[in-house]
Amino acid sequence: MASEGDRPRVPSGTTVRFVSLVLLAAATTLLIFGVYADVWTTPSLHDSSRCQVQSGLYLTSTIEVDPDESKWDGYRACMAASLGGRAVWLAGGLVVLSAVALLIYALRPAWLRYRRNLVPVPDELVEPLAELVAEAGLAKAPTFLLDRTNMRAGGVAFGTHRRKYVALNVGMMALRRIEPEQFRAIVLHELAHVRNDVTITYATLAIWRAYVVAVLVPYVLTLFQQVWRAFQLPNGTYSWTVLAQLAALVVLVFAARVAVLRAREKHADALVVRWTGDPDPYRLLPHPGRLRRWLGHHPSPARRLSVMRNPESLLRPGFWETLGSAAAVHLAWRHVLAGLQDLAWYHEGNGSHLVMRIVWALAIGVLIGLVAWRGAAFGPRRGTFALPGLALGLGILLGDRLDVQNAVPISLHSVIAALALVGTTVLVTVWAGYCATLVRTRWHAWLLALSLPVAAYSLLSWTAEIRIAEALWRNNIVPIMNLVDEPVVKVAVVPFVLNLNPVPTVVALALLWLVPLVLRGEFPRVAALAGGIGGLLAAAVVVLLGPVGTPLVATAWQLGAVVAVVAVVVPAARLDRVGALLAAWLIALTGTAAIWLTHLDGSEVDSALAARPHHLLPVLGTIAALAAGGWGLQRGYERSRPFWAVAIAVLGVAVSLWWPRPEEEAVSLVPPTPTETKVDTDEAVNTWIYGGGWDRMMAVVRAQDQVFVGVRAADPAAIAAGCEALGPVLREPFPLPPDPKIATSWTEGLRALENGTRSCLVVFRDRGPDDGTMAGEFIKGLDQLEATQTALVEAQKRALS
Repeated sequence: MASEGDRPRVPSGTTVRFVSLVLLAAATTLLIFGVYADVWTTPSLHDSSRCQVQSGLYLTSTIEVDPDESKWDGYRACMAASLGGRAVWLAGGLVVLSAVALLIYALRPAWLRYRRNLVPVPDELVEPLAELVAEAGLAKAPTFLLDRTNMRAGGVAFGTHRRKYVALNVGMMALRRIEPEQFRAIVLHELAHVRNDVTITYATLAIWRAYVVAVLVPYVLTLFQQVWRAFQLPNGTYSWTVLAQLAALVVLVFAARVAVLRAREKHADALVVRWTGDPDPYRLLPHPGRLRRWLGHHPSPARRLSVMRNPESLLRPGFWETLGSAAAVHLAWRHVLAGLQDLAWYHEGNGSHLVMRIVWALAIGVLIGLVAWRGAAFGPRRGTFALPGLALGLGILLGDRLDVQNAVPISLHSVIAALALVGTTVLVTVWAGYCATLVRTRWHAWLLALSLPVAAYSLLSWTAEIRIAEALWRNNIVPIMNLVDEPVVKVAVVPFVLNLNPVPTVVALALLWLVPLVLRGEFPRVAALAGGIGGLLAAAVVVLLGPVGTPLVATAWQLGAVVAVVAVVVPAARLDRVGALLAAWLIALTGTAAIWLTHLDGSEVDSALAARPHHLLPVLGTIAALAAGGWGLQRGYERSRPFWAVAIAVLGVAVSLWWPRPEEEAVSLVPPTPTETKVDTDEAVNTWIYGGGWDRMMAVVRAQDQVFVGVRAADPAAIAAGCEALGPVLREPFPLPPDPKIATSWTEGLRALENGTRSCLVVFRDRGPDDGTMAGEFIKGLDQLEATQTALVEAQKRALS
């Protein structure tokens, strides 16, 4: 076992919180500068809306994927026209944030020295301070300064990574004479900041101030322009959803800032306790007021005292810290996706979805690893890993809901899927924490570190499916379930179809038992025996159920029987969790082989379920093993190299990679390709309005107004000129509204106005006879335009409600 000095330093909560702050600030900056790009680079409010209208591809909350590739090609080509300016805005936002933050970070020490009129400390403090610097173990002493304007006893550490300062209030000189131990504790507290976190602290303050100055304040000013433009739209309202999401993001950024500053105080207090040996070194100092406690940089006195009495509690991964970090990671990833989507790179067919899903898995894997690392250093106690796992799942969901592009309403299906994700996240985090307690060598740590992204990718990276859970159920599950009548088949079909990444899932499930066995250097003889006996029992039951009903029904019963065997064998053998998972794996392997043998006809099998049972059995077997037992004692383990365990895992993965083809006559379990796309018509109409439709209508209204200006002036020449100008406007090509009724009234209105325009030109330009159709057609056209406008307003109100 590695000695304490050989172990790498456990990352502190301050570091995790600081990274969360950076990610949240960057994510919000991308959001706001994306809004700038929409407002100031195109005549319409949104590039995406305009391109949806031009291509006929309306992306509404029904999440239906239009199978017409020509529409997608047209949409991407349209978006490409504005990509240059948009990319400059997005990159420029990050550059501005970084530049202002660096400027504040570099100039703040000089500003503090100037504002407080700081001077060198008197000679009487030089030697005592040098002794305290040595006691704090600092290789380089900070520059000590005196604040002559502050009579309270206290100090502040500040500076940059190159040069650090400690400013002591003038009241410290009196405190040294009256309470020398309190003086010593305060100075050591500031030296602890110098040793640990001055750079992170002032980088945090710089990022927050840069965020407010360069991002938030300009956006608030710009917001008035957005609201003004919104009130120029037909219903005179503004959707406040984006503003509410942005407000939540700002609160999260501020909370991350406060969390960083408060965490550093706790770590400094822990060092002071270690150096002084006093669990309450500040007992004589006054406590801050309630408002400063809520908004200030310091934790409450009770929390500080709790940390000083138990400094090891700082190692425990916190619930809110983990929740904020998970939300920050997921939200930043979502905003990066939005930017890449705007740049026409993130779409189907080019591997971008796989790449970005791997990026997400790496980031979440790092978070899980930090929780496991710190929890293992703190010690496996009740809730050490489960509570951060719960926070991790909730944080991912929170980040997904705060994404401004997530306009999908919450449904029962999405709630069920979200609960499943949170539960899975808790289990994966607990597993990672348990494995972290087994790490003894560097290669052990590498094995666990490489396994975490695989588990995150396979078991946790389905937030996109949560968004479209209702559409996924409606389009993928219901059509297949309608093909079969037997309830047992319906039950088997649901997990079979929902497992969208079967092979990575099987790999991750193998790691759940393989990694602990490798880290422990043991092989569970009893679990392997239970798995072998259970496998024989499962094979016998599969053979007995072979003739039951149709091949598809028989396979469904066989799959259920194998899972039932797992649920019986695991508690009967009184296996621990790792042994239970291995036994379930062995039973699933044997059950898969038996199902193939009973359904094989030459090189093909007679049902779609029988072709790929190992895509389903490891999943259901793992659930059954964890639900039915896995709480027994670790028994029957023997020291062994991991060759047998690795071989069993590789065999299971190989079985999931290859399977016999089902016969052509077998019932297909592939969802049918939709022939038409269902869209939310009201949302599509709202997109048409923003994408230039309202501008198109206003152009027609203004052009026909010029005709009536001449009518009111009784000027034939002005009437003729107005009609000549109106004709080309009416014939200008533009896509029809996506609502059939609105499209009909709009088309009839344009046709009537064009008929009236022709009659107008005959009468007032060509001096021909007036057959009376001009006035009638103009009145009819105006009535249809009014009906169109009313319908547009009502549709937009429904879309924004």
